[in-house]
Amino acid sequence: MIHLLNIEEWAERYKDGDLSTAEIKALHTALDEDKVLNASFQQALQLQVLLSEKKSAAAIRESLKRAAAEHKKLAAGTPAPAMQIKTSFSARLRRYWKPLSAAAVIALFSSLLTYTFTRDNRQDQNQYTQLQKDIASLKHSQNQIISNMNKKGSGTHIDYPGDYSGSGFAITNDGLVATNYHVVEGADSVFVQLNDGSYYRANILTANPQSDLAILKITDKDFVFGKALPYMISKNPSALGQKIFSIGYPQDNVVYNEGYISSEHGYNGDTASYQLEITANPGQSGAPILDNNGNIVGIITGKKTNTNGTTYAVHANELLAMINNLNNLTKDQKINLNTKNRLSSSRPDQIKVLRDYVCAVRVYK
Repeated sequence: MIHLLNIEEWAERYKDGDLSTAEIKALHTALDEDKVLNASFQQALQLQVLLSEKKSAAAIRESLKRAAAEHKKLAAGTPAPAMQIKTSFSARLRRYWKPLSAAAVIALFSSLLTYTFTRDNRQDQNQYTQLQKDIASLKHSQNQIISNMNKKGSGTHIDYPGDYSGSGFAITNDGLVATNYHVVEGADSVFVQLNDGSYYRANILTANPQSDLAILKITDKDFVFGKALPYMISKNPSALGQKIFSIGYPQDNVVYNEGYISSEHGYNGDTASYQLEITANPGQSGAPILDNNGNIVGIITGKKTNTNGTTYAVHANELLAMINNLNNLTKDQKINLNTKNRLSSSRPDQIKVLRDYVCAVRVYK
């Protein structure tokens, strides 16, 4: 199979048409999946074309030298018929015209191939993917699962994790959770899974597709996260270069990542989002982005395809705007946010506390 150590051999065989149909198919699959390999293959193929052209040009120059030498020799000795010399030169030119033409065709094909690969790369780099995790391959009977939960009550452990999953975090101590709208869009049932593995049914309290945010409410009237929330939701935009970290649920247990704000604008110049350099994987949609003090400055919404770390997060003040709208609509049940940061300055200690307020959002459709 093609890899970086044998890429020149594959490029040469590709140029010469020596690859089988199965090998060509495998090659294209490998290049589509590995952009570094793709770029290296382009360079190797172009090099092969240049070498081929150079060899053809050198052969023609050598032929012309021999023809000139033959002509000089004949001119110094016995004259040869002009037609004979002309025929000799023409024959040599025709002899090397085909290799030269073939090299030109290969060069043109290489240019088209490079354009295609480059165009595809540009399209891939500009694609945006949401980070909810599709776990539908584990499907069981949804109705039976919900029935079992109803019998056991809130806080139970469930074997089936849902059709899709994302992440979320507490915004109040009594069961309000923020996540992405695309995580819960079209859901029949939503459950929140806490760090200890327990599940709680939740309803969608409000959602904003434009900012890709949703607020959930855990239905258990006795539910509390425990102590008062230890962090605040930041009102002020973070600066370029701000170091940030996140914890979320790309897998069954909570995962920590850290990075920095690489652009003050998000995907396609979205001024309501940040571009981050931080690792994010499916399941981390809705995970909080926090500054060094542990204040929430953003919420992960998606990432750029075919990159390890280019991620996007909506500004925290978009979430605050949703909360303010709710407060204006329901004055009797205002959402009172925490206004004091109680986290220590030690990152391990921060995470130890925060993990009890960050949850997995399990969606059944």
